[in-house]
Amino acid sequence: MNTQNSQVHQTVVSLINSICQKYPDELAVIIEDRQLTYGELQQRAEQLFQYLTAQGWLKSNSLVGLCIEPSFEMLIAIYAILKAGAAFVPLDPDLPRQRLSYMIADAKLTTILTQQKFAFDIEPALRQSSLNGQMCFLDTPTVWQPLTTSSALGSVVEPEQLAYIIYTSGSTGIPKGVMLTHQGLLNLAGASCSTFNLKPGLRLLQFASISFDAAVWELVTALCGGATLVLGAREQMLPGQLLANFIAKQKVQWVMLPPSVLATLTPFRNQLPDLQMVVVGGEACPISLAKAWVSTHTRFFNAYGPTEITVCCTIYEFQQQDMSLPIGYALPNVELYILDEELKLCNRGDKGELYVGGMGVGKGYLDKPEITSTRFLDNPFGVGKIYKTGDIAYEDPYEPGLLHYAGRCDRQVKIRGKRIEVEAIEMILAQHPDVQTNAVKTIRSTRIESSNMPENYGVSMLVAYVVPKAGQFLTEKHLQRFAAEQLPDYMVPTRFVFMDELPLLPNRSKVDRNALPELPETPSFLTDTMDNSLQIAVVFDEALELPTGTCKPHTNFFEMGGSSLCIAHVLYALDRDFGVTLPSRLIYEYPTPSGLAQFLERFKLKSESVANDRHIDLQIEARLSPDLNTAIWQQPAQAKYDCALITGTTGFLGAHLLYELLAKGSYRKIYCLVRAESDADAITRLRAIFIQYQLPITRLAQVDVIAGDIQQPQLQLSTTLFDKLSEEVDQIYHVAADTSYIKPYSLIKKSNVDGTANLLTLAAHRRHKILHYISTMSVYGAVTSLLGINEVSEDFDIDFSLPIMSVEYGYVRAKWAAERMVRSAKEKGLAVSIYRPGFISGHRQTGVANLNDTFYRFIGGCIDMGMYPDWPEKYWTPVPVDYVAAVIAHISLDKKYIGGNYNIVVPREQELNNVEIFECFRELGYPLEKISPKNWLNALSTLPTINPLYPLTSFLQEKVYQNRSTILEVHHRTPICQVDNTLDAMQSSSIVCPKIDKELMRLYLPKFDKNFSTRQLRNITAINY
Repeated sequence: MNTQNSQVHQTVVSLINSICQKYPDELAVIIEDRQLTYGELQQRAEQLFQYLTAQGWLKSNSLVGLCIEPSFEMLIAIYAILKAGAAFVPLDPDLPRQRLSYMIADAKLTTILTQQKFAFDIEPALRQSSLNGQMCFLDTPTVWQPLTTSSALGSVVEPEQLAYIIYTSGSTGIPKGVMLTHQGLLNLAGASCSTFNLKPGLRLLQFASISFDAAVWELVTALCGGATLVLGAREQMLPGQLLANFIAKQKVQWVMLPPSVLATLTPFRNQLPDLQMVVVGGEACPISLAKAWVSTHTRFFNAYGPTEITVCCTIYEFQQQDMSLPIGYALPNVELYILDEELKLCNRGDKGELYVGGMGVGKGYLDKPEITSTRFLDNPFGVGKIYKTGDIAYEDPYEPGLLHYAGRCDRQVKIRGKRIEVEAIEMILAQHPDVQTNAVKTIRSTRIESSNMPENYGVSMLVAYVVPKAGQFLTEKHLQRFAAEQLPDYMVPTRFVFMDELPLLPNRSKVDRNALPELPETPSFLTDTMDNSLQIAVVFDEALELPTGTCKPHTNFFEMGGSSLCIAHVLYALDRDFGVTLPSRLIYEYPTPSGLAQFLERFKLKSESVANDRHIDLQIEARLSPDLNTAIWQQPAQAKYDCALITGTTGFLGAHLLYELLAKGSYRKIYCLVRAESDADAITRLRAIFIQYQLPITRLAQVDVIAGDIQQPQLQLSTTLFDKLSEEVDQIYHVAADTSYIKPYSLIKKSNVDGTANLLTLAAHRRHKILHYISTMSVYGAVTSLLGINEVSEDFDIDFSLPIMSVEYGYVRAKWAAERMVRSAKEKGLAVSIYRPGFISGHRQTGVANLNDTFYRFIGGCIDMGMYPDWPEKYWTPVPVDYVAAVIAHISLDKKYIGGNYNIVVPREQELNNVEIFECFRELGYPLEKISPKNWLNALSTLPTINPLYPLTSFLQEKVYQNRSTILEVHHRTPICQVDNTLDAMQSSSIVCPKIDKELMRLYLPKFDKNFSTRQLRNITAINY
């Protein structure tokens, strides 16, 4: 079977060039309400090309790493790389570090184009790869310099040159880099344009991750046809309602999806009137799914092709009257051969292994000649190479050239569109010291779906059957963690079954995989008699997007990857299924289905309250340890500035404070205690944070970074090192804190209370050390609303706030207990200064901010809602991070200010109230409506999952005071916070107290646009140490 067309001798680069010149004003890319034309695409690609070549990072025939989220910069970077005659290598930052390091080293990547948020992922991988490589951040202005020449960019690119390398799983457990060429890419683009009749204005969805070859097809199909590529945030691509909403809103006309994802859109297909064409690929597609979609007059294509032949080699347009769903006919310039074991052609209708030849066949596996020679063979029927697919197929007996798929002839499988070699998983598991032998196979688990879903459409999952070594005990959790450290998440088995021995074939040469036991069917959660714990386990499965039956009654939600967004889904489902509204912290307190079910029973019987930890006696919690050597504090501390220890430097404030202290140069040595497995990991983590916050990493050469944990006795340091610090350190800066809003006090106290107690132990060990404790303005509590106190001084006795601490969330109560403990130490003689910042906002020069902060989520969430609550007496007390860091550094380095209390906020006359802040944003162009607090709180119930406030919905709606007021309602009035001590200390400096006004909001505006409009927020839980 052979099809050919007249192939113009050019590359995909020249084709896109011609499109850019022909349609300069047509839209190339859309992201939300942002647009990029073809003319702008070409111009920005020239800018990037100019910068990278000037740095010597982009050359013809070089390989360039690309670790980036869907964005304009992603497409621009690919275009610039291809024009230079180089090849791009996609890297997924979510991969385990070992795998990422392997890929970087294997491809010998010395340049990686990325974004600052991924510095923490890439930096250690680069270092482990032992290459002297560098990262280029595409989200910094340095890259985008004005063009110095208007000449056309690029090198002469030959069709045989590499265009990109995609890494696939390998049967040895080692990823293989597949090398694909420009001619294969061009052939794919040409076939797509003719098959789908592409034209300017047609909107195509970019769904696949750039690490998978389907994304390459989406990209070249759009750009080579002059169409418009529509990009969205990862959250908007979640299968089901969210993806359907996005497609409808963006009026997408063409999508390419795995069948398992398309199936989740089936119930919403009548709500997608603009959708004209659907392409499925990556896994076998049920004919019922195809029939469901063509019934709505949507053109439906089934595509097939391994990565090694440039994404796709056959395609078939399904018709309503068809009785089967073939994989289709060969693309132009593609040759298909169905061969027997002797490499002879099979008769039509007979099954054999499919081999593919022609222009799309890649150059093999990077630096793996042996395995390349077994899969890329000399073509016995023509010229060039043919690729051995490992797939069984047959030619239709009645339709020449039409192919049908009939399964695999090896053990490579596809799950949710991702190709997996099960041998790779087995080899990784075999490396575990307590595993004797193992076997992995896929099992199709039937899920409960909508009645609109295709009949018998299930979800495949990986199951590992493991025989432990004699005398050894293994658990599912332990092996999942082991596998997750070395394999991408989609290759980690969902279930582990432990056996005494594996069944063997009669000749005992191999495992009899057909004899491996099936898993029991998951019981339906729709039956009234189902145990609550099993029903909640299914809720966990839904929230974590796992196959039904994955979570068990004793499965820990967080060990399975639970995040704040997943918690919100659980709370919604519990309200739906049990009719109870619970706060987020309950999931932390009861993280297993069985524990949560038992709580619900007690709650139903009124024997347990939701607020079961709000009445913990904080006075007892704040007591100093009786083992503390307070006698040493009776000796005056020496105000020396030779050596300091800082905690929390991987947090937003801590990193900036470290930078300020280093810039001042007062200390000869600074130790940084960082939570990490090793000192090397600690250094890597701190370097990545400095890069993320745009702080110069050259300063870190002056820092001694040590791995430890403030939650543990002796800070998890050896006795020798703990004693050494006790002798050397003069001053301690305790910044570290768990700033999660939704964790209960019982969990957050480990970091914030116990951690402070452990730092006090250090301050009292061997000699008296000065402590600089970073507290928070929140320790005052709602004194205005609940106690009628309108003004608080820096020396305000926080004991007055104790009676109202029960309404506060875990973080505030833990910080109150910690500050009260520190004050008790001060009363015992400890030299300690207490600093209380307000909400720490972005840097005044760079605009860099901690976007997980409540303040930023509140602003971004209201902007997304188009409304805000009318609280004119609420002040958020935002204060720029550079100001906070500069103030703490200045005060701490002047011995006459040791022992004071310092509120670090701006005076009331220099800040804006809640309403005034949103009026600034209205003036800056955001459509915002002021509404009553009650209506605003009610509107939270209908937030989409992509709203920044969605993970906090339960937290914000919980009634915390007399069962009638939420936390924001309790804090709707803010006291005037005096700053006399702070301003007095600042008189001897050049530090200027900022004004919170529209100009500052304008500086922060790009951060709101970038991070809230595109919904790229990460988990809200932040642990800064």
